[in-house]
Amino acid sequence: MKSLIAILISAALAFTFTACHDSRELMPAPETIFDDHGLHVITSFHNDRTRTISVLYGNDDALAYASQVPGVATPNVATPGTVFKLVTWDLKQNPLWFGSNINGGVQSVETVTVSAGQSAPAIGYTIENSVQKKDEKAVSSNAERISFIFAQRASVFP
Repeated sequence: MKSLIAILISAALAFTFTACHDSRELMPAPETIFDDHGLHVITSFHNDRTRTISVLYGNDDALAYASQVPGVATPNVATPGTVFKLVTWDLKQNPLWFGSNINGGVQSVETVTVSAGQSAPAIGYTIENSVQKKDEKAVSSNAERISFIFAQRASVFP
């Protein structure tokens, strides 16, 4: 009788310990992850029309450039070595919070680099994974995208 009680107690404990472990733990999908390679978050924004969210990353020089106040006696020119990365994700519904959205798959990664040129800094622009949703008012040329990225100001964090 004692062995039967011991077996029942050990079975109940084993069931309790296995029931407490939730194997349905949520993990981010690999397509939603962007490795910023040590860059700083400069700013973020979303577009309700295209249902996207974007984060602008940059190195130390890019952060210093984006932190400048326009019109103040600071040179508003990006220095060679400046790197900006604008990452855009799809928005999808958050399965854990009704009515909220989270980032889905990465749509595109736009990179703007500034290097030393002959007479002025040379600006390079590349785009990877360009599957961006087209908006009827969206800008399309590289020069406009570069201007848009350079126009972003750093968010103020407390």
